[in-house]
Amino acid sequence: MIKRKMSSFKLIRELNYIPFFIILLMAMFVLPVSANDGNGANVKIANPGSDLWREVRQREGLTEGTTQVKGVDAGVLINTGGEAWRQLRVEQIIPYTGYLLGLTLLALIIFRLIRGNIKIGAGRSGEKLLRFSLNQRTIHWIVAGLFLILGLTGIILLLGRTILLPVIGSSGFSAIASVSKLIHDYCGPVFSIFLLIMFISFVKGNFYKLKDINWFLKGGGMLGKHASAGRYNAGEKSWFWLAMLGGIVIVISGLILDFPIFGQTRELLEQAQVFHVIASVVVLAASFGHIYMGTVAMEGALETMTTGYCDSNWAKEHHDEWYEEIKDLNETEDSNSTSEQATTTSDNSVKPV
Repeated sequence: MIKRKMSSFKLIRELNYIPFFIILLMAMFVLPVSANDGNGANVKIANPGSDLWREVRQREGLTEGTTQVKGVDAGVLINTGGEAWRQLRVEQIIPYTGYLLGLTLLALIIFRLIRGNIKIGAGRSGEKLLRFSLNQRTIHWIVAGLFLILGLTGIILLLGRTILLPVIGSSGFSAIASVSKLIHDYCGPVFSIFLLIMFISFVKGNFYKLKDINWFLKGGGMLGKHASAGRYNAGEKSWFWLAMLGGIVIVISGLILDFPIFGQTRELLEQAQVFHVIASVVVLAASFGHIYMGTVAMEGALETMTTGYCDSNWAKEHHDEWYEEIKDLNETEDSNSTSEQATTTSDNSVKPV
């Protein structure tokens, strides 16, 4: 009897839910109908939930709220600008970096096939002229070494996910990327110091002159006609100023990224990263040409920065105006003086070999 009574109560309790389910079913059929007007067109129904998350994601602008947490962007719940920056980096910066560096290397290969090795036309004379002092060469190689290290690690960080990750796997790339970032972060500030020293050491003689236009018109002598030049030709001057001005952008943006402890906003860091990459890639692409011309392309060029001396016939062919200024010097003068003159040897004379 008691058991039957309990079953009756259970049945009654379950029947109490029936009106709820009936109302729910009616709502499922009635709401879609109410969402249409008399012509059958859909009527937009405001959804408080959508408005809430739209404000949270800040699709229509950055909104900063109130929080007890103190710090830059602490009041921003979701920063959608990061996604815009990620798309810019992935869809434009990375592909165009690959295109620029690849086309630069292709252009050098084509130039090599057409022009070949640039020999000293009159052959070596056996006379050596001092072109760069020991201090200048030391600064040059320190900056060059740091630049190559930063360039290599930067390319790994920028293009490594696309190039290295499919080849060496996630664990291998993770290790290489971590080491590259550490090296990049520590070498960057050191590079900025030596870049300033290099500017001071080489700025004299690298200012443009009106006659440099003629050098450009003759393609630096590559178009078949000799192009006269002083201590530095117009091409070397262009590389100097590109490296220095581009280096300033690289250094400033790099320091902003390297030390994010001075109240930099996320937006500023994103902008600094964009400027850093663009300036670095442009200077790196131009450095390919500088490295090629100064090593394997032109006979006698590399030794000017390894030994400090150049052959007199090399000077006549590529820097004839500078050669005329220094060939008969017998007095000690700084190799980077205002008059763009240089000493010949440590004993103030031309050095026969």
